[in-house]
Amino acid sequence: MSETQYEEPVYVVNQRREGGLAMVHMPDCRTIRHQVEQDIRDEYPRWDYEPVGTDGQGDQIYERTLLFDIQRFQAVYVTRSSLLASGLRYRTCGVCKPEIAERNHPKPYSIEAGKLSEKHLGKEFIGWGVLERFTITGRLNQDGSRSVTVDAEFEGGIHYRFSPETRLEYPRPNQRR
Repeated sequence: MSETQYEEPVYVVNQRREGGLAMVHMPDCRTIRHQVEQDIRDEYPRWDYEPVGTDGQGDQIYERTLLFDIQRFQAVYVTRSSLLASGLRYRTCGVCKPEIAERNHPKPYSIEAGKLSEKHLGKEFIGWGVLERFTITGRLNQDGSRSVTVDAEFEGGIHYRFSPETRLEYPRPNQRR
């Protein structure tokens, strides 16, 4: 798939192997020419564990082996709209400087409303405000079923009632919104 198949501006995305931030480049960036040209190179040797059999109790036995792989460098093209809709955390290349807003903030903490505790008091929940007080109420209905509700009061006297499965998010301490 090449960059000419798209009707809107495209970018090349490199996802870091360690699971960190991705890097967004312009297709003509000199730092990724090998990907755009689909260069094929030998990868450095790496250690891997391959199954070699089982022990007497049915557990798999692995042996450490040295592997030599061939890696194909291929550009991953993404349109601006699909990049923004993906939710991917990324930063822009410092060489080609694509004109797109960075999304490099850490993911917020997420908690189910039914698992709120006193340590969450005073935290600002995204979209709701600062949590001032909450009550988790469990009821045994006449038919024997149970129902749980979470009543929360946020700054300014605003009250909400949540089901215990509702996910609430609050920013990490060093996160700016």
